[in-house]
Amino acid sequence: MSDLHLQRIDAADPTATVILVHGALDRHNSFRRVARRLADDGISSVLYDRRGYNKSLDVGPPRDFERHVADLLTIVDEVSPDKPATVVGHSIGALTTLTAASVAPERFASIGAFEPPTGWKDWWPDDLCLLDGETPEQSVRRFHDVIIGRAAWEGTTESVRAMYLAEGPALQIDLAAGRRAAPFEPFDITAKVALGKGDASMPEHIRAVDELADEIPDASVITIPNAGHGAHRSHPTAFANFVGSSLNK
Repeated sequence: MSDLHLQRIDAADPTATVILVHGALDRHNSFRRVARRLADDGISSVLYDRRGYNKSLDVGPPRDFERHVADLLTIVDEVSPDKPATVVGHSIGALTTLTAASVAPERFASIGAFEPPTGWKDWWPDDLCLLDGETPEQSVRRFHDVIIGRAAWEGTTESVRAMYLAEGPALQIDLAAGRRAAPFEPFDITAKVALGKGDASMPEHIRAVDELADEIPDASVITIPNAGHGAHRSHPTAFANFVGSSLNK
């Protein structure tokens, strides 16, 4: 059984269950509005805090990215022991999902990957990766400024800042993931794959999805209009529709 914090949001009469995997410096409850909309459509959700984040902070950060992959496979076994699962990940959670689906393809029926980072590409920007000599606290401040904005940091409370700073070691593992080489082999993925992007996202996120669509066999691409990288927060209904499109129906 997983030692991470899990939460189920069940539909009244579920027709499917999906596991949702959050990204860097994020947490399970960022999917809460998405999960409520899925429940209205008869889809139950399993949300969890990845190792070293939020309510899974107390288990400590992972030693490496592979531990996140192993955690996801444990949760897949727990949630869907008798049949392949559907998993949808956001950002580094999407990279975790793709990697797990290549390691154990028989355990996945379908996956959704919204704007996974591709740090192994020579064009991927350095400011979205771990920088040499950077402390965990420095990584948090820099990443937060790049992805969310400096003004947002200044607008948070001291307690929220302290929580983010405590997640610095886990963030550094995320920022280093796949930097030297791709962590998965596209042709090892046998599940149905839906790639997602927002048409208002940063150019590198859009390019990453477009290139992965050419590399992963039979992958489809779903674009959320007017959405950026944080589409699960800003456009929960559209993101829920993306999740629904990821289901192996």
